Amino acid sequence: MGKVVNMGLKLVILPDDAMIPVLEQNMGNVRFIWNNILSMYIKLYRLFSFKGCPLYPNIRNFNAMLKMLKQENAFLHEGESTSQQQVFRDLVKAFNKFFKEESGFPKFKSKKSQKQSFRIQKNGNNIRITNRRIRLAKLGYIHYRTSSKYKKLLKNSKINNITVKRENGKYYAIVNITTTIEELEKTGENIGIDLGLKNLATLSNGQEIVNLDLKKEDAMIRKYQKKLSRQKYMSKNYQKTLQKYHKWQDKKNNKIQNAYHQLSKKIVKKYDIIAMENLNIKGMFQNKRWAPKLQKISLHKLVNMLKYKSDWYGKTFIQIPRFYPSTKTCNICGYKNNNITLDIRQWTCPSCGTHHHRDTNAAINILKKAIKIKYKQII
Repeated sequence: MGKVVNMGLKLVILPDDAMIPVLEQNMGNVRFIWNNILSMYIKLYRLFSFKGCPLYPNIRNFNAMLKMLKQENAFLHEGESTSQQQVFRDLVKAFNKFFKEESGFPKFKSKKSQKQSFRIQKNGNNIRITNRRIRLAKLGYIHYRTSSKYKKLLKNSKINNITVKRENGKYYAIVNITTTIEELEKTGENIGIDLGLKNLATLSNGQEIVNLDLKKEDAMIRKYQKKLSRQKYMSKNYQKTLQKYHKWQDKKNNKIQNAYHQLSKKIVKKYDIIAMENLNIKGMFQNKRWAPKLQKISLHKLVNMLKYKSDWYGKTFIQIPRFYPSTKTCNICGYKNNNITLDIRQWTCPSCGTHHHRDTNAAINILKKAIKIKYKQII
């Protein structure tokens, strides 16, 4: 049975010397519009709030601000229009998340940031993709490089939009497509997963998945960070060092992405119900001891991969409530041991005498709780 899904295909694009300024100009336009609309809205919000009538963000108001910016800045007419309209849509989403307390207040975009992008919406025939080139309306043709699998998907799928971005000195196109994926066969097996810092994950069957060895990548990144801090900004030597710094950043990110894709696909293929805790990863980053480790292992990437792949392939992904005491509860008799601290890795239940490995016990409890949640949803 096939399921219709949206997915993003990341392509390496190879703009020529004439195309690079065009891409950079459009990235600059997007940044300019975002910063100006955000600045105008903050001033208007303060003014209306002072009068007792708070002005909440909406597409109509932000669109009017964009039209005003275009009248005052002729260079914006030279850029691609749908990418400029996408800015205020993204800004409305960012503010809605902020007012719902799902994220922080929208920030101004910096020209110095290594990550710059703009998104073009598919409108008629403004985006065309052949085996070798992407044609973007008003911008021109860009050569790209990708796998034969992705080329086949691009040919047989509906294209929704393209995000062109510069990251670590390289240019990419993320093509959002609508395609059909065949669901995986049910296996009758379920798994609970306890994420951690010492080990990446512990499964309810007792298997431990160790963290990736990123010592070499982290050491080289630190080395070139120090070197950059001693060099003159944007000098020739600075740019050479920056290329090496980006190279090792890419190596680290690619290593994590590849490992997590393989692990998540393996888990989704093998198990029908995948249970995890609903971790407060943002809150965990506020702990100074945990933050460096969390940054290295990127737990949110693994969680997101398991979530969307479970949805794609017809499996069930359940996150149990954040404050459920999975670590402190005996998975045999249900006794809650409040004396368990972070340094205790094994403990014996005072009620039934069962000896527990901390993380395996937590993973079993996570799975049991998830099955109860699923059963309640069914009835």
